[in-house]
Amino acid sequence: MFGIAALSCGLAAWTDRRLAPLPALLGKPVPADLRALLPAWEDWITEVSAALPAYDGPWLTEEEATFLPPVTHRPTVYCAGANYHDHLVEMGSQAAQAEPYHFLVPPGALAGHRGIVARPPGMRRLDWEAELAVVIGRRADAVGEEKALDHVAGYTVANDLSCRDDRAMSTTIFGIHWLLQKGWRGLKPLGPAVIPARFVPDPGALRVRLSVNGQMRQESSTSQMIFTLPQQIAALSAIVPLEPGDLILTGTPAGTAASHGHQYLAPGDQVVAEIELLGELITTVSESDPLRKARGE
Repeated sequence: MFGIAALSCGLAAWTDRRLAPLPALLGKPVPADLRALLPAWEDWITEVSAALPAYDGPWLTEEEATFLPPVTHRPTVYCAGANYHDHLVEMGSQAAQAEPYHFLVPPGALAGHRGIVARPPGMRRLDWEAELAVVIGRRADAVGEEKALDHVAGYTVANDLSCRDDRAMSTTIFGIHWLLQKGWRGLKPLGPAVIPARFVPDPGALRVRLSVNGQMRQESSTSQMIFTLPQQIAALSAIVPLEPGDLILTGTPAGTAASHGHQYLAPGDQVVAEIELLGELITTVSESDPLRKARGE
């Protein structure tokens, strides 16, 4: 099994925590962006599968690589809210909503594996949310649940980092300020790679875990979803077509900071979100944005 990762040097096959640059692996030019692979996705995946067993290098380790978000073309990002039974119980809700609920976050919020994410200025209650993320592979326009997974290219791990400060959680008129809560730069790390859907037989039965500095905070399964992935795709595509490369973050299970004594993330914390078959997504929290600091901003 392998995934396709986006690195600063281009696309690579990710397997066993090592990376094989696709041009070297396949011996030919390869598009620099995952979305460009999607029109012939299954052919590309078959070709990579055939090439990996005989490949003798060069390899990169994760430590040597600079990861970008697996999709780098600024996709539409749909995020499911309150979509796990165990999380709903944790929040004290009595009943689930009647239909899937999603909100949007800007693509500028995306970040890569092993990245450093700044705690937003003025925010002190930065929370974690391990989530299964879905990459749409072909256009889904008003599709039914029975055909929904046919439109999925693959899966990756997401951490829906969220600000729980009063400023973000409520406003006078509109309620939750989603942009301030979840839309800051870097608050949506993804990775390490997109695992092709052919390697994930049942996205509704994957173990989900998250730790902070080695201490377990979330441990559940995607079987706890209130609305399954096919139901989410069907509901979203009834509103608007889902385009190749679009992302769906499918909700988080129980175990957020409120259930751990409100121990929110602080600078220096390392967060590891893990989903069965998909690998570990590592994120380090900092006090300020390292890229903006380097630019002197």
